[in-house]
Amino acid sequence: MADYIASVDAGNGGTNAVLSQGKGGYKSFYTPSVRAAATGDSLGLGKGWELDYDFVDWNGHRYVVGDDVIRVTRRQLEHHMGAQRYGNEMHQFLVATALARLGVKSGSIDLTLFAPPGLYNDLKTFVHDRFSQRGGKVEISLKGDKKPRKFQYETVTVWPEGIGAAACFVLDDVGEIVPSDILAGEIVILDCGAHTLDALQLTNGNFNPESLQHATWEAGGVHVHIREPVLRVVKKQIGDDAANLTVDDIDRVIRLGSVSGDYTLTVAGQDADLKPLLDKYAERYAEWIANNIADGVFDGFRGIRSVILVGGGAVLVEPYLSKQTWYGSKILDRSQHKTTAKLHPVDMNAIGGLRFALHRLKG
Repeated sequence: MADYIASVDAGNGGTNAVLSQGKGGYKSFYTPSVRAAATGDSLGLGKGWELDYDFVDWNGHRYVVGDDVIRVTRRQLEHHMGAQRYGNEMHQFLVATALARLGVKSGSIDLTLFAPPGLYNDLKTFVHDRFSQRGGKVEISLKGDKKPRKFQYETVTVWPEGIGAAACFVLDDVGEIVPSDILAGEIVILDCGAHTLDALQLTNGNFNPESLQHATWEAGGVHVHIREPVLRVVKKQIGDDAANLTVDDIDRVIRLGSVSGDYTLTVAGQDADLKPLLDKYAERYAEWIANNIADGVFDGFRGIRSVILVGGGAVLVEPYLSKQTWYGSKILDRSQHKTTAKLHPVDMNAIGGLRFALHRLKG
C-alpha cells in the first residue's frame, strides 16, 4: 500500500488537492493554475525591507505559482488551457507542487487525477502513462528545502470530471457507502470549470456513454464567459493604469469576494467594485448554459430528476438556474445532504476522488 493517498483536480483555472490523513481526515490545498519564471534572488535586506515570496524548483527551472505570480512578477506569465494540457509538463508540475505544499517529502503516492468526460476516452491512457513515466518518480523543491523532495506515484487513477462530485453523495469521508437514493433515476452533473463546461448524465448512478457527444464544451467555462469580459470592461473604464491587469486579477477578486463579500479591485490607488459586473456576466453565462445545454441538449431537464452544479462557476450561476422561473427544484441543494453539506462545489471532484480511492483500497 502507498504511503500517501491523494486526489488532485488540476484544472485549467485552479488546482485543488486533498491528501488523506487517516480516519476520514484530510489536508487540502488550492492554487490558481498559473506560474511564472522567477529568480528567487535577494538583496539580503531582511524581512520587512524586501518582498518575501515562495518559489518552486522544477526540472532545472524556478517558478512562482498562483497568486504570487501577480504579486511578484507579471513577466513570462504562463497558463495552459485546452485538451493538450492534460498529462503535459505543466499539468505534472501543478500536481507535484500541490503535493509538496501538502507536506509530501518522500515515499509513494496513490494518486487520483481527472480529465473532462468528453475527452476522457482519448486522454485516460495518455495521462496515466505521462504521470507513470520514469517509474512515476518526481523531484521537486520548495523554498527553504535543504534537499529536493523525491516521491513516486505508485498508482495513477484517472476519472472523468464530475464523477468525483457524484461520489461525494454516496461515499463518506472514510470511503464507506452511504445508503442514499440521491443518484437514483436520471441525474445531470454540470461542472462549470475555467475552460470547459462538462455535462455528465448518470442513470441510477452509472455514467451514460450515449451522452458523451454532449459531455464537454471547450471554451464554455468561466474564463471566456466571465473573467475575460469583466477584464475588458475594467481595462476600458480604468484606462492606462489597468494595462497590466490579467484574468488572474479578476479571478482573485472573485475567489476572495465569494468568502468575504468584498469584490473590490484596487489598481494604482483606484478602487473598483466588480460585483455589478460579475453579476451581469454571471447572469449572461447562466443564460448561455440554459439556452445551449439545459434546453438545447436536455430539453429543459424534462425527465431529469435533479441537476448537480459543481466547479468554480457553480456559485456564480446557481442563483439564476435555481430560480423557480428557470429550473427551480431541479437544481439539487448540496447543503441538505450530510455527505456534501460542508463541501464547496469547487472542491467536490478532488474530495470525491479521494473518497473513491479510500473505497477502492478497502477491497
